[in-house]
Amino acid sequence: MSTIIKICGIALIGLICVSVIRGTKNELSGFVSAATGLVILGASIALLYPVIKFIYEITEQTEFAVYIETILKALGIAVISESAADICRDCGENAIAAKVEFAAKASIMLLSLPIVESLLSFAFEVLK
Repeated sequence: MSTIIKICGIALIGLICVSVIRGTKNELSGFVSAATGLVILGASIALLYPVIKFIYEITEQTEFAVYIETILKALGIAVISESAADICRDCGENAIAAKVEFAAKASIMLLSLPIVESLLSFAFEVLK
């Protein structure tokens, strides 16, 4: 509970700094916003570490470890790329944000190829 309060405090301090800087030097406000976002992202990932560690410990004992690992990697790609795209949008670069999102989708598709291959081979085995 106290961690989320700290994160909200960081967000509010960042918001105030961006608002003050935007009034004087608008070009620097994007950098402050990006830095605030990165700090919050880092704190959020630190919050998820125990959950991810727990999931890895459980899945190591099953045959589904590859699938869970792929899902967690895809989730990580999605979170990081969404944060990067949001930072780009905050700086007014919508085209770059769209490219980051596209690259993330392509990365997730590439990451999921072994699972798709496994599912297709299983389906072909069942149909024979």
